[in-house]
Amino acid sequence: MKYALSLFLLLSFLIGCHRDEVGPSVSSCTYSGGKLTRTNQFVKDIPATIIAIKSPTTPVLSFQIMRGGTAAPLSSCGLPASFAKDSLKVTVSGYLLTFPGIEFVNISPLPFEVTDAKLR
Repeated sequence: MKYALSLFLLLSFLIGCHRDEVGPSVSSCTYSGGKLTRTNQFVKDIPATIIAIKSPTTPVLSFQIMRGGTAAPLSSCGLPASFAKDSLKVTVSGYLLTFPGIEFVNISPLPFEVTDAKLR
């Protein structure tokens, strides 16, 4: 009986402590219709400016996030509608996103998912 109880406890412990490998988190954002996944690169409270992207035929196509000190804008996926204003000074937090083959593509803006935005 002690042997059966010990075996049961040992198996319960081993099964209970089993961890599945955590895969990359799929984002609700898309890029050219493709699914994006979050990278391990989380950025927190980066000072930035929201920029409206315009064209001659439409007033505003989209918004991008311009970080200070860099020429690479970020996409505005997940940006609250109340922050979608041209030249708005904000701090943003979020995840850089990726997709298979991204290293072979020259893209702008960089795929980014906003998780938090605050006025500066």
